[in-house]
Amino acid sequence: MQDKIQATYRNGIFVPILNGEDIDLPEETTVELTLKAVRTNGGSSHNATPVFDKAEIENQMYWLKKHRDEYAGQYVALDGDVLVGHGATIREAHEQAKQNGVNDPFLTRIFSEETVLSGGL
Repeated sequence: MQDKIQATYRNGIFVPILNGEDIDLPEETTVELTLKAVRTNGGSSHNATPVFDKAEIENQMYWLKKHRDEYAGQYVALDGDVLVGHGATIREAHEQAKQNGVNDPFLTRIFSEETVLSGGL
């Protein structure tokens, strides 16, 4: 079973935000949580410290290397290591991701292996 729910961290306890839904789990069931700050104290997530999942980042980097030639010159949107959108602009990739039900994808532009990126004075 895999469900995504949101919770509020209050007084050292995660309180699920259920919106009228029930969680079908027996009492005393141990669950695994992956933390991602959505918003803090009713505010936006802009001031929240992001929480990164090292395994997810490694999977994303593997996907980018594996598909570099296929998507070179395009922007891609990933949900974990799953492609949920791509396009000539970051907006196109993001819109496709939202159409596929992913509102907060990992977005990046893929450069060909031959592209030399320079940043400096």
